Amino acid sequence: MTEQDERVAIITVHGVADQRPGQTVGELARLLCHGGGGPPRYVDGEMQQILVPVAALPSLRGIVAADAPNDLKLMPGRPSEFFLQHRSSAVGAPASGDLGLTLTDYLLWRYRPAESDTLFESTRVCLRREADRKPVDLYEMYWADYSRLQPGGIRALSAAYQLMFHLNTLARDVVDQVALATGRAGSLRVLQWLHACSAWLLKGPAALLQLAMLLLVAFGAAAFVPLEQRESVLKIGGTAAAVVLIGLALLAAQRKDDIVARIRAAAPWAAGAIVCSVIAASVALLDDFDTVYFGAAALLLIVTDIVLLLRYAKTVRGVSVIGGIVLSYAIAMLVISAMRSRSAVSSLWEWLLTSALNCGEYLFAVLLFVFALLIVAQIAALFLSFWLARDGGREVSASLSTARIGMVVSTSLFAISSLVLWSVIGYVVGLAMRDLFYTPIVFGSGYRSADIFFDDQIVDVGRLFTPLMVLVCVVVGVAIIALAPSLREEIAPSGDAQSAAWTRKLGGWWSRSRRVLGGLFGAVVPLLGILGGTAYVLFVEQKLFGVDNALEWLDRGYGDALVEFGKWLAAGAITIGALGTRFTRTFGKLRVGLDAMLDVDNYFQDPIDRQPPRAQIFSRFTALLDYVRSHGYARVVIVSHSQGTVISADLLRYLVDTDRLQIYTGGMPVSLVTVGSPLRDLYAARFPFLYRWMGESPESFSTASPRAKDLELKEWINVYRAGDYVGRSIWTPPTDEAMFRVATVSGDAEVPASRGGDRVEFCLGAGAHTHYFTNDAVALAVEIDRLVVGKIKQLGAQT
Repeated sequence: MTEQDERVAIITVHGVADQRPGQTVGELARLLCHGGGGPPRYVDGEMQQILVPVAALPSLRGIVAADAPNDLKLMPGRPSEFFLQHRSSAVGAPASGDLGLTLTDYLLWRYRPAESDTLFESTRVCLRREADRKPVDLYEMYWADYSRLQPGGIRALSAAYQLMFHLNTLARDVVDQVALATGRAGSLRVLQWLHACSAWLLKGPAALLQLAMLLLVAFGAAAFVPLEQRESVLKIGGTAAAVVLIGLALLAAQRKDDIVARIRAAAPWAAGAIVCSVIAASVALLDDFDTVYFGAAALLLIVTDIVLLLRYAKTVRGVSVIGGIVLSYAIAMLVISAMRSRSAVSSLWEWLLTSALNCGEYLFAVLLFVFALLIVAQIAALFLSFWLARDGGREVSASLSTARIGMVVSTSLFAISSLVLWSVIGYVVGLAMRDLFYTPIVFGSGYRSADIFFDDQIVDVGRLFTPLMVLVCVVVGVAIIALAPSLREEIAPSGDAQSAAWTRKLGGWWSRSRRVLGGLFGAVVPLLGILGGTAYVLFVEQKLFGVDNALEWLDRGYGDALVEFGKWLAAGAITIGALGTRFTRTFGKLRVGLDAMLDVDNYFQDPIDRQPPRAQIFSRFTALLDYVRSHGYARVVIVSHSQGTVISADLLRYLVDTDRLQIYTGGMPVSLVTVGSPLRDLYAARFPFLYRWMGESPESFSTASPRAKDLELKEWINVYRAGDYVGRSIWTPPTDEAMFRVATVSGDAEVPASRGGDRVEFCLGAGAHTHYFTNDAVALAVEIDRLVVGKIKQLGAQT
């Protein structure tokens, strides 16, 4: 066999999506060269950038324009598109009937590649094995750009925003999967409807009403433009805006071919230019400057709201109609407030602020009511979920628990972030409006100044939510204590990774902590959600309708605590954002748990723009496999970490099930190495209907599934660390004495591991989730080197 025939390709697939291009493949190359110290095992390193053409991986349904799914509006109670498509027709579904494969096929069917998706720039590291001069090329399967690649502290702060809305939708999708897998209706259909209503209310009315209230703050800011500069602002601003809009109208017209299309494209921009010109001219032509200024500020508010609504509608189904309703309501209330207060104010400053406050009260009242509807739907869903889980079996119980966690965590994040945001806004705005006399029209009467009104509203809300936030802090504290040893290993590894005693201690701690956290988030947190939701409904009853109820015992002093908490949290957020990269390099490592949740959320997403991340990633992965095949390698070794292990396994399963693996590999032997894999601990545990192929929790290594042959692999090696809170063993039972046996080796000695046919599994020692390619991972380097050589051990029992 020639040297060309002996070339081996290693494809690295990174984990949590905060990786930089070239980072993972560089870490693996360093491990292969210098892992364990001593002379380099691999030499002649050279790093290159390659371009890989990418075509969309076709689904079994076939992708043609006429087959485009109907993106109907997301209405209250409407299930997911996947549920509706699967229920209406099974055409094109994988022959196995596997729900996970069917979901992959559906997302591929939905996919419409963007122009930027058609070319992938990968990093290739060319090495030679020192012992036999065998050429080995390492390729990076990079997918972070399809996720949340925004470095620095801002990313850590904005990640919670995504969870705030998406986890509720994920909870709905999980309930839909239970309905598809079990075929049950009745009470389960009611639960589907409740979860769908919850997702719609949170992402629709609740989010849009809060957006309108935030824009009112910007509208009120127009009152603080110095009196002597207001006229100039309108003249210069209106003229400049008109010029810009005319230019945009000409550009829009040039992109069209016929005169009718040009007029249609230019009309909105031209209309805006006319309006801006009229505003600029009105300053000189009209005597009533206050009305012109107020109208200009209101128009800017409306245009901004429309632009944001259109952008939001591109990412969220079904918000166009409700967004239009909310916008119309906000405009109507602003106009009514302006007309009502005009005769009672003495200055433009007072008119603007009073109108904004009046309109804000109307919006706030509706927001309280909408959120009450959301809470009622969620309380009903939680009770029904607990009831259905009683005799539904392991898979149903686990899935419904996942749905409960997603729904409660999502809504809690929305409520807490909203409270903190408005406590900060209230404090800042209150300082600016101490001289404004304001009489509320919905929430009370007779206030001396606007800052007292703001403070009273926050204190009133805080009277309810501050005790609940204390409970949230307790839950978070328990979680941090449970994760503390692993988090310490994440930030500053102890250096005792090879210590058998520390490995067993750390592994045992996390095994017990997992059970505690499972009960905490699966049962205690939803029960707290029911308690908090009930208290909120009573609060709305008291706040909007003045009904005395069981909340009277709550001390208003709790509200003052909320204001102070908001100030400190806001200061902390600003500090983290300012630290940026420094935060990422130190405590930013603690984001891994949050990143894992975001990875899960992104992996299941079916976005309205028809670019599901899973379909984008799978298309790129198959293109890289095909590139490697075309360059004549003897075999391929896929080394994947964390979420990358899920991506690799799911893609291989789909290609095997659809008889297309040979197309992309050309018959090359493929081996898979997974490190820190959440396949068993997260995906199979929380999404059992999608990952039935993983089998039941293993009772022994020898009988556990899945097998490498199920994915048409030559061999499958799984490696984990004792304190990895994302994923550990796939086949080794937690009670097995081999679970935390440290795979210590010296030189090229054989790695002590559990081996069975085409499967190998071992523990690298102590450590957490992000330190798999460090120098102490000698056993991992030895096993990868064995696969490079092509030496496959066929052992029938554990060793």
